[in-house]
Amino acid sequence: MKYGFEVEAIQAKKGTLPREERNDITAYITTVKVEAEEGKKAFRKLATRVNGRLSRDCTERAATITLPDYSSCQVMVRLKIEA
Repeated sequence: MKYGFEVEAIQAKKGTLPREERNDITAYITTVKVEAEEGKKAFRKLATRVNGRLSRDCTERAATITLPDYSSCQVMVRLKIEA
């Protein structure tokens, strides 16, 4: 099955992540499409692609990915099934 992603929110310490970088992260994640058997595997592939760490509380529909390259900000992502 093919999956896409939507960014719900980005959490970072105040002043550590400029608006341009937030917009770049959101734009990139929304363009990523992955092929996977289930939602959790799709999130794993996304985390690998963005050089991030997937949180343990990942579900089939939503996940949090920590991006060490961007001041360890956390990105809350929802799954979207592509046609």
